[in-house]
Amino acid sequence: MNRLTTSALAVGALCLGLAFPGTASADQVDAAQLQVCNNNPRLMTFFVVGYNQYHDWTGSQFWEVAPNSCTTAWNYWWQSNRSVEFHYQRSDIGWRTEVVYIPAQDDGGTWTYSIS
Repeated sequence: MNRLTTSALAVGALCLGLAFPGTASADQVDAAQLQVCNNNPRLMTFFVVGYNQYHDWTGSQFWEVAPNSCTTAWNYWWQSNRSVEFHYQRSDIGWRTEVVYIPAQDDGGTWTYSIS
């Protein structure tokens, strides 16, 4: 009975670990976080789709960037030396998509993309 309980607890802990992954990082591949600068007087909303540090094709949450400022898409790491889809909208236009190339990063840091 003791072995069965221990096995059940181990499986349960594994399932919880998969269901609630830790904070993202760039430890799997050369990857970077994306900082977006909105060089425009209107509020911008954006999200990113691309390959993350685990080689998975995924999309991010939505972020807002205040007029003439920058926001970092925290806890989302995108493979560098590769392109991502950058989707954005402003109050006066519909959704637009741009393909953005993230150059190779030496330090796994933050790469900045500015849009007017």
